[in-house]
Amino acid sequence: MALFSPLYYFPIYLYLTLFFVISQYNKINVLSGRTLIVRDNNNRLFLWYVFLFVLIVGLRPFSGVFGDTTNYSRSYWLMADGVADADDMNSDWLFNQLMYWFASKGYDVMWFFLFVEVFYIVPMVIACKRLSSNNFVLLLLFCFSAYSFYSYSVNGIRNGMACSLVILATTYLQGNKWDKIVCGVLCFLAYNIHHSTALPIIAMFYSCYFSKPKHMFYLWVTSIGISLVMGDAVSDFFAGLGFDDRMSSYISGQEDEEMMAQFSRTGFRWDFLLYSVMPIWLGYYLVFERKIYNSTYMLLLGTYVYSNAFWVMVIRASYSNRFAYLSWFLYPIVLAYPLIKFEIWPKQGQKTAMILLAHFGFTFIMSLLGK
Repeated sequence: MALFSPLYYFPIYLYLTLFFVISQYNKINVLSGRTLIVRDNNNRLFLWYVFLFVLIVGLRPFSGVFGDTTNYSRSYWLMADGVADADDMNSDWLFNQLMYWFASKGYDVMWFFLFVEVFYIVPMVIACKRLSSNNFVLLLLFCFSAYSFYSYSVNGIRNGMACSLVILATTYLQGNKWDKIVCGVLCFLAYNIHHSTALPIIAMFYSCYFSKPKHMFYLWVTSIGISLVMGDAVSDFFAGLGFDDRMSSYISGQEDEEMMAQFSRTGFRWDFLLYSVMPIWLGYYLVFERKIYNSTYMLLLGTYVYSNAFWVMVIRASYSNRFAYLSWFLYPIVLAYPLIKFEIWPKQGQKTAMILLAHFGFTFIMSLLGK
């Protein structure tokens, strides 16, 4: 039984996150770049919030308020009743097998959602810890403050779970032989939970082994021109490739009306393009103006830029939000990582605090507008 009405879940998340954003703003606002980078900025209260978020949202009740939760619940009950098995669903066999295992054992569907929530949040926590041990709470707060974070906790849960594994994979790719094996395993799991993660996985490996900074920025700018001039033709081209039935249906507009209502406005989305450009603009400034070059940052930035460039080219598609998330899942980390790793500005704590506030402010304002 739910602790409170499903209508309260998102507002509670929103205002609790706002509390921690303001708290962190006040904490880092006075810090210099050096102090921000080296001091221990971890917060146990926030970690308790993360734990309770996983527990409460994972054990959420059946309700249409939670988007695709209802569709997954129906599939789960069909499996539990023996009407369907894992092969009757879609091609993402690992996620289906996990669902089938929970259903066949007679567990309530809430326990399956809790399992998925754990594997959405925990890889994110571990990745943030690996990227910055002393500032990982601030990095994690950027993730919780992101525009797409809550939606993929309760709606696109399979995509969120898979993308979190990709985030963790990026932290292993540049390590030793065993780290690379771990990266490969995580990518294998992510791809078979949601095939669309092939895009960021390819972008990640390309960024690691072949990418040059100028190329990624040129490609992203070029993708805007391609989208403006040849948008519909490009969307039709990718839809016709047929490498993922779901991905093709998103591009071509052959999906259910309920999902369409969640992202009804099509056409060239200048608003979301402006949102997407912020980490790219910061990256350009750091690389070419400040001459800051770091292999981990370039890997994160390249993965984001190349994945986002694909979304820009299919931005007119009816369900391009699904493609946007294939880059947006990295947005908070690409935005925050350089702020807590490099000395950039004299009053870096103040600027980082303002960026955090603006980052969450977009999420907050969009929620008030019902977007």
